[in-house]
Amino acid sequence: MKTIKFMNALAALAIAATGFTACSSDDDDNNGQNVPESQVVTDYDDLNYFQNAIVSIDSEGNFLSRNYGEALYDNDTTHLYIGVETLAQAEDIFREWVAPNGNVTKAGNDLTYLLTDYDGKIQGSILFTATTSGGAVAEVTPSSPTLLKHFSKVTFLTNSAWPYNDSSDEVYHLGDTRRLTVDFHVDDHTQDVFTFVCIREKSNGVKAMYFAISPDEYVPKTWTPSDLLYDTAAVPGEEKAKTVAKLLQDRWDFFAGILNNISGGGKLNKGEQYWIDKKITFVLYTNQYAINLSNGQIEGWDFQWHNPKKHFILAIDYLNY
Repeated sequence: MKTIKFMNALAALAIAATGFTACSSDDDDNNGQNVPESQVVTDYDDLNYFQNAIVSIDSEGNFLSRNYGEALYDNDTTHLYIGVETLAQAEDIFREWVAPNGNVTKAGNDLTYLLTDYDGKIQGSILFTATTSGGAVAEVTPSSPTLLKHFSKVTFLTNSAWPYNDSSDEVYHLGDTRRLTVDFHVDDHTQDVFTFVCIREKSNGVKAMYFAISPDEYVPKTWTPSDLLYDTAAVPGEEKAKTVAKLLQDRWDFFAGILNNISGGGKLNKGEQYWIDKKITFVLYTNQYAINLSNGQIEGWDFQWHNPKKHFILAIDYLNY
């Protein structure tokens, strides 16, 4: 991100020196010639990444969705629980919430995640503490009670200590397909029905996840600047997209064999990049972000001066049946 900021500073100086104000792609050969088509994301805001990995919020901190954990007790809905078999499984899940290149240190069975922003400024820390109390194997707590929004603690319980059973668990099986409806924001065409594949079964405190790839490729210029082409509830943001990538990588050939044989669906290809729900406008250009599902790498693709064309990925984990 520091690289991007440096480029923005140079772009601002160039604008001031030349009086350039236009942003039309008609002038690609002139004003946009120094704007790269894509840039790999290498720096993260650790706090924002951790927050949205568990509970997604909007730019003003409002609740959007819960991605992990379940509130078991009405007297404290900010305390979330997840069922696991072992401490090692709990640690694996915790590490999914850590931004790439995040600063995690381990002492015994305990972990400390030091949170920094894009400039390296410390924002606090997250503690993963092993325990044997009350059927728990670990607890995740922030260094400050006000650090996180809409949740305050995550407790990993053994599945045998989970207080109730959900009989609907048997509904979800890896590789199962379902036809699901997704809102589509183009003119009067308001909905599409796609075939989704189950890539994660439901477990205690973890929702089942269904995945699909849009049948068509799109250039970001073809949808409205303030909205995604598809419903944002279905298009994963950066953190969830990383989870999707990991789930697919764990059984790539299995899922590719199913997805690539769905009539009318997009294909799952190694090395290909797919649009996600992230867009940033800089001084001289605007990036829409895409993920390489085979390695989890995310890149920002300029569409102010270029015309990148890609499929969307869709991930639904809010089914209740």
